[in-house]
Parts: sequence; structure tokens; C-alpha cells
Amino acid sequence: MRLVSLEVADWRNVASAQLDTNARFVVLHGDNAQGKTNLLEAVWTLSNLRSFRESRYQRLIRHECDSVQIDGMVVGESGRRRLRWARSAASRTMQIDGQNVRQLRDWFAVLRAVLFCPEHGAIIRGGPVERRSFVDRAAFTTRPAHLDVVRQYARVLRHKAALLRSRKGGRVQVESWNSQLALLGGQLAARRAAALCDLSEPFVEAHRAIAGPRSGVATLRMRGLGRAAPGERLDPAVVTAQFIEKLSTGLDDEIRQARCLVGPHRDDLVVDLDGHPARNFASQGQARSLVLALKLAELEAARRQGLAPLFLLDDLTSELDRSRMVRLMEVLADLKNQVWLTTTDPRWLGPLPGGDVVSYKVAAGRVEPLSEPPE
Repeated sequence: MRLVSLEVADWRNVASAQLDTNARFVVLHGDNAQGKTNLLEAVWTLSNLRSFRESRYQRLIRHECDSVQIDGMVVGESGRRRLRWARSAASRTMQIDGQNVRQLRDWFAVLRAVLFCPEHGAIIRGGPVERRSFVDRAAFTTRPAHLDVVRQYARVLRHKAALLRSRKGGRVQVESWNSQLALLGGQLAARRAAALCDLSEPFVEAHRAIAGPRSGVATLRMRGLGRAAPGERLDPAVVTAQFIEKLSTGLDDEIRQARCLVGPHRDDLVVDLDGHPARNFASQGQARSLVLALKLAELEAARRQGLAPLFLLDDLTSELDRSRMVRLMEVLADLKNQVWLTTTDPRWLGPLPGGDVVSYKVAAGRVEPLSEPPE
């Protein structure tokens, strides 16, 4: 899969830009706060219909403009397809080859992407929400229908939580929501366990490749309702039965405390380094290597299912030391995926496969192609 061209209009600080990106590596370089990440964000938005930095579309529109538009030509599993995404106060446009999209799954099947950015350090350092979100994102990359289960579970959970907070519902009303929650929760936990199975082996290999053979053994496990032995896939029906039992046992406590105490919304992905939770002791460099290994594992899990998402890496050269950067570039050189990189100093990227790189200089929202990769 490749995004062979990108056009943006009134996006962030970019008035207009047309990029020819038919190469394995696309390098965006320039000083800080010039628009490099904005372009990477445009690619992510075209893939996922949402920004990774801003939830309000109004902030994506260039100052004093009324609308924003992103166009991209994709060559991938479904052939050659043109995507258009546009937003204004009055309308939202999502088109594939000029036709309005009715089913989101049709859109998500055209362009997939995996993102690494500095904020993803929270996957290791942050709370369980960030880690659950990573697992859900990895599951979505290969199985877009996972998003429907996540949303349905969240909707039922909100209704139950509101009922508990109101303290107006009795056991019968809460049990009614619990029956729906158990069915969806069983599916969600089983899907996450399947995603973890897909990620575990590639994660170990990717971490060793980036951090080096003396860096320790990194492993993954899920804690909570979705807990499973390494490599184990869970039966949704079995998990649902377990969830029903836990909900029944904890019903009185939930009513008394007026909050939802049991379910996959409380699960946590544990990233271990030599058998100990990395969140508690990993150095900054170790944490960055672990996050990159997670992202590379997501790419490999997709590859094993015949998919090749774009790999988007933001501000990579500020996140890794020289030795890790060298090892990472060796890994990237072996990938078949298209890779997009932003950097303030392209010399840190080291050698990229010659003849398959396009580079752009970004300054004050203006984008200029370079005939040769910067030195």
C-alpha cells in the first residue's frame, strides 16, 4: 500500500500543497513549528477520519478560512483509489473515486496507517487507558469491525454508569444493562486477546532488533477480564459467562459506590522487561524502544494478514539515541511498507535505500520538493 500523492488545502498552517509521494520513504524536514507534523497529521486524518492531535475539526482549518480539504491517491490491495476528505461548518465530505461513502468500513479498507509520535510514550509511562487504546488500535488496523464493538460497549457502559450515578435505578434496571454489557464485554475481551496473540511474537523480535541483544527480554500480557496465557485466544462465550458471574458478585458494590467496577474497561496491557513492569522502572531510552517495538509489531501483525499499512513516524530523531536510530533504520530498510518521517535534522536518519526516497522541505507552511535527499 502506498499513498502516491497528497494534496491539502487550508489545512492548519498550509494554504495549499501538492506532494508526489510515490516512494518507499517520504521525508519531511524543517525547523520546529513549520508544518512537518501538520502534513503527517493530514495523512493520518485521511486514513482514520480524525486527527491524532485535535478532536475539534475547526482547529484543523487554516486561520480565517471556512473549510479544509485533503485528497490522496492510494495504490493498494483494492487497486488505485482516490480519497477526498473535507470539512466545513455546513458539511462533511468523504468520497472514494468521487462517490460519497456510506459505510465507514469501505473507507478504512482503502488506506491503513500505523503512527509513532512523541506523545506515545504514554503507552509505557501513562495509565491503563493509553495501553487499552493501543491494543484497540492494533486490533482495528487488521479488523476494522473491532471499532463497532468498542463503541457499542462504551455506549452501554455510559448508560449503566449514568443509572448508577443517578441512584434511581434498582437491581432490575442495573441487571438489564449488565446483560448487554456482558455480551459486548465478552466479545471485546476476546478480540483484545486475539490482538495480543498477533502482537506478542513480533513485539519480542522488534524490541531485540531496536534495543540490541543485551537490552533484556520484552513481553506482553493482559491484566483483568481479558487475561490469557501467552498465545491463548479466548472464547467470547466463555468470557461472557465469566463476566456475568463477576457482575452478579459485584452488583451490590457497584450500586453502593455508584460506579462500574467490573469489565474490560478496567483491563490493562502490561509491558514487561525481564519480567518486571516497564512502567515502573524503564529508562526514557528503554521506554521509547518499547513503544517503537509495539508499533513495529502492529505492522508485522498486519503483514501476516496480507496488509501493508503506512508507517508514520513523527520527530523520530529527537526520540532515539544514535545507536537505537542506526538499528531502527536497518529495520525500516527491510520493511515493505511505505514510511513517512518528519525530522529537524535528516542527517540523523542515516542512509535510506537509494532511489526510493522523496524529500520535502517545510517552512512556514510552504512545502518544497528536493531533488536529492538532504545531507
